[in-house]
Amino acid sequence: MLYIELVTPEKKIFSGEVQSVWFPGSLSPFQVLPNHAPIVSSLEPGILKFLDGQNKIIKYAITGGFVDLHNNKASIMLEKAVSRDELKLDETKLKLEKAKDALSSAKQIDGKTKAQKELDFAKACLSILQEEN
Repeated sequence: MLYIELVTPEKKIFSGEVQSVWFPGSLSPFQVLPNHAPIVSSLEPGILKFLDGQNKIIKYAITGGFVDLHNNKASIMLEKAVSRDELKLDETKLKLEKAKDALSSAKQIDGKTKAQKELDFAKACLSILQEEN
């Protein structure tokens, strides 16, 4: 088993043992299983999910962050993370449209980067809401 801690600047979201974790890595998505080699990676907006001890998949839409893994312990520092229970379909669709508008109207590279991040986060939120499990 792996021990993970998910934290944001506001609070600790989850801590406990899990069977595996899937990350939206900056270079590509990746999975971590017990006894994985030590790794430090930045995370992009997307879906972070893990398989808990009861074989339940838990998912969070994240805006990005970092993971530091060694000795079967992962510290996962996230900018922002939301679970399916925290999301509402109408609000998520509205955020998606606002992010699309912001991206199309952004003039500077910083504005485009920020808008793209918000768009990717909104897409991850929508994806979680539209999944069956």
